Amino acid sequence: MKTTSIDNAVSGIDIFGSWAEIGMVLVAIAAGVVIALPGLKALQRKSAKKKEFNPADLNFRELHTRVHEHLSELRILLDAARTTVYHFHNGGCFLDGSSMKKFSLTHQSTTAGVSDTRNECQDVLLSLFIDMLESIVKDEPIPMMTSQLQDCHFKKWLESNHVVLFSIIPIKDASGTLINGFMTTEWCSLSKSDDVDDKFVSKEMVEKRRYIEAELAKQNK
Repeated sequence: MKTTSIDNAVSGIDIFGSWAEIGMVLVAIAAGVVIALPGLKALQRKSAKKKEFNPADLNFRELHTRVHEHLSELRILLDAARTTVYHFHNGGCFLDGSSMKKFSLTHQSTTAGVSDTRNECQDVLLSLFIDMLESIVKDEPIPMMTSQLQDCHFKKWLESNHVVLFSIIPIKDASGTLINGFMTTEWCSLSKSDDVDDKFVSKEMVEKRRYIEAELAKQNK
């Protein structure tokens, strides 16, 4: 009986063998996905659960209460009108898809008779405050007279809130590398500003920033 052999090779390549190998690879990938899928779903559920905010969370209330307490202590110690913490954030996009850079007031302590500024300090476009950014990145909380600033939006903003003297310092993340906000102390009276000790203000601003940064870092854990 004569046996007929079938040549599976084309240009030296075993067609059927190659397809069989591809099939085995696809089966292996599919098996891996099936095995890994439950674990991925569990991680997604865990991540989603972590992001859920519970307004009754005691840790949240205690953390931000301590931030406000630090600001109040600083304001009283420096005999200032306001002490405030702001945070940088994104908010919306321009037509070209680029993100809008903004900042918002998150914590503030004010003395009696001085109005708070929370209403006008939400979702503020950062591009209007380049002069303020220049002062922030210097990381030098030496008090500055509002009248000595060059004409800019930042100066007009301070004047509209009756600020005659201010100190500003960046707030950084837990690693100490990323500036994610800033802290200010403001004096709204010329008589108060005359008694300000620049070195003492700088020392206390740096000290209170350290405590506030430590508290804010806890909310990301």
